[in-house]
Amino acid sequence: MTRFVFSAMLLTAIYALALASANPWDLGMGVLLSSGVLVLFRRYLLAGPPVPFIEVIQRGAFVPVLAVATFADIVKGTWIVSRLVLTRTIPPTGGFVSIPIAARTESGVIVSGLLNTLSPGSVLVEIDLRAETWTIHDLDTTDEAAVIADAQEFYERYQRPVWP
Repeated sequence: MTRFVFSAMLLTAIYALALASANPWDLGMGVLLSSGVLVLFRRYLLAGPPVPFIEVIQRGAFVPVLAVATFADIVKGTWIVSRLVLTRTIPPTGGFVSIPIAARTESGVIVSGLLNTLSPGSVLVEIDLRAETWTIHDLDTTDEAAVIADAQEFYERYQRPVWP
């Protein structure tokens, strides 16, 4: 119940910020909409056991670190792609790389794929839960082990503290 109320409060706050209004009628409508969304999609939004509040605070503290690391990865990817485009060089060997899911949760794999796709030069292609891998297409796959190691290091260092 606490998780439901906390989630409804956060969704209502987002709704109020989107409207840029603290009018009681708008807040009431936000509570109704938030509660409705949580009731309709409870199976997806509130799945699994509740996370202890202290862990939520710890994860929230690491969000800026993840954001900065993601931004740095985007800048690095942009630089690499820009250099390839502006010098008209053909990437050495682009291709598909299958990365083990390892300790990632199902939603953690999705977030890893999203964060990887934000950086130019690589894109999520497929998540195969049966094979316990996720596949990306990368511009430079001359060293597949390095691509896999980079993805695993990014997960362990930046994403895991926020979204396992």
